[in-house]
Parts: sequence; structure tokens; C-alpha cells
Amino acid sequence: MLEVDVNNTVSGDAKKSLETILQAMKIKSEELRKLDIKTESDVRKVFDSVFYAKKHYTDVISKTPLPQISQAFNELKDDNKSYNERVSSFLSKVNGGEREDIEDMAKEIIHFLEPEKYPLWTRWIWNKKRNSGSINYVLKDEVKINGEEDFWTSIDELKKVLDIFGLHSDNYYVTSVFLVYSYVRYLDYTTHLAVDKKAAGLIPTHLTTTALVLGLKPYLKVIKLANTRT
Repeated sequence: MLEVDVNNTVSGDAKKSLETILQAMKIKSEELRKLDIKTESDVRKVFDSVFYAKKHYTDVISKTPLPQISQAFNELKDDNKSYNERVSSFLSKVNGGEREDIEDMAKEIIHFLEPEKYPLWTRWIWNKKRNSGSINYVLKDEVKINGEEDFWTSIDELKKVLDIFGLHSDNYYVTSVFLVYSYVRYLDYTTHLAVDKKAAGLIPTHLTTTALVLGLKPYLKVIKLANTRT
């Protein structure tokens, strides 16, 4: 669990919590952009940066040669290829792990490599097969997403709405936080229905869990360390 005073709504300063999360997202982007995979340790850095992919590291590294993983990662950085081409290439080269998680991993990495161009798109943001996900929670009644084009349009409309309400950003960081936060709130609601009220008090707060889902724990530690030195 993250330290309460780093990004936890219990601290009473949600704005500061959000600023910390956005700072951690920026650090994550910078680290992924400059990372050049040469060793298994480098591969672990990538998997550690993706919350739900960490559990697949051992399986992937045992089934995929290091040069192949390096090539797959470099192709995610290749802006001469389309978004879907990059995702498909990564998925075809990285063996092992749950396929849906590896696909989501590719999409998350692209988002952090180019947050100005690509929003976060994982299954809990929008599941194409089931047409479910947190984007559906914020759509107008009876509005449906009928394909990828509708999804991208909906994300851009949400970004404009957040801009209007003072959450302006030149990239998709805030949009990603909002959608993951919405997903976390939904899960929290369903969890509280299933557990005893006393036990529910042990569940991490929404912004804390949002940061965890975004794979920001390593970068929040960097921020905390930097703050203790100033």
C-alpha cells in the first residue's frame, strides 16, 4: 500500500494528490522514453511499470528471447507505425503471459510514450469485445460506443469537458486519471456491498488505488525521496 501522505485522499488535499499523480505520470513517461532494453533487469523495469503485467514477467522472460523483447519494445516507440500496428507487433513478439494483459500493456506503454497523442486504452477503460468499461459510465444516457472511432471521439469529448471544469492538460494524463478513478470508484462501490463495513475501512482510498492501477508506485517513491532531501 502507498504511503498515506503521498497521494491519499485521507490527507484532505485531493488537489495536491492529483498533482502528485500527474508528476509521477510524467516521470514514468520520461523513464520509458529513455529506456533501452539490453538486460533482463531492463525488462523487469518495464513490467514493474505496468501494474497488472508484473505477475507475467517470469513467464514472459522464460518464453521470449531478450533481443525479441527489446525489438518489441522499440517498435512501440516507432511513430512511423500506426497505433494498432504497434500493438499487434508487440503482442506477436512477446510470448507468455495472459494475452489480454500483454495487449493492454502495449497500449499503456504507448500512452505513456506519447501522452500528447494517445489516451490510455485498456480493458477497464473500454472493452471492445464486451463494449464495457469506465468510459461508459460518463456517456449520456442511451449513447453507445459502436467502434474504435466512437471510442477515440468520446475520449476527446471527455478531455474537452475536463478542460472546461479547470482540469486542462496538453496531454491525456488527466483524462486517464479520471477514467481509472471512475473504474476504481465503481469497483469500490461493488466491494463495499460485499464486505463488512469495518473491513471496508481497510480498503485504500480511491486516489491511492488509481495511482496503483496506473503503475505509478515506483515513481511515487522517487517523488517521496526527492521531497525528503529538500
